Amino acid sequence: MSDVPTIELRRYPSRKIYNKTASSYVRLPEVAEMVRAGANVRVEDTETGEDVTRQVLLQIIMEQENHADQAILSSDLMMDMIRMHQSKASEMMTGLFEQSIAFMRAQQEQIASQMSSSMTPPWSVNVFDPGSMAELQRQYQQKLAGFWGGAIPGVAGAKKPEPAPAAGDAAELQSLRERLEELERKLGR
Repeated sequence: MSDVPTIELRRYPSRKIYNKTASSYVRLPEVAEMVRAGANVRVEDTETGEDVTRQVLLQIIMEQENHADQAILSSDLMMDMIRMHQSKASEMMTGLFEQSIAFMRAQQEQIASQMSSSMTPPWSVNVFDPGSMAELQRQYQQKLAGFWGGAIPGVAGAKKPEPAPAAGDAAELQSLRERLEELERKLGR
C-alpha cells in the first residue's frame, strides 16, 4: 500500500473533516470507505498541526464495533489489550497484530487472484469490497455447477436425468431379481 497516494484530510475543532484532495467535507463513513477501497489517509488537526490519523481511525473502528453483527473484537480480547497496553508485551502485540492482518490480507488476495484468473473475462477484485467478492462468488458457483454437471439438482448448468433403461436391460434386471430371490429361498431353508 506504500505506492498508493495518501489522501490528506484536516480535522477542525468542530470535528468536521475536510478532504484537501477533493476540496470537500467528508464524514467518518466516507473515510472508512476510502480506506476499504485501498486508500491511505492522513488526518491533521487544524489547530495544532498534529497527526490525528490514529484517533480518527480508532473512532471509525469504535463505531463499527458498536454494531454487534459486525464486531470482530471480543470483550475478552479488548480486556487483554487494556491489560497489556502498559507492559513491554504491547510492543510484541503490535507486531503480532500487524503480521496477522498482513497474512490474512495476502491470503484473501491470493484466493481472489486464483479465483478471478479462472473466471472469464478476467477482472480485478478488491477483496475488501463486498460487491466484488459477491460477484466473484457467483461466477465461481456457476463454474462449479458446470463442472459437477448434474451432481447438484436444481443448480444452473445441471444435466437432465438419464433416460429409463431400454427394454433389453429391463429383462436382464428382472432375470437377476428372480435368481436373487431363488438364492434367498435356498438360504432361508
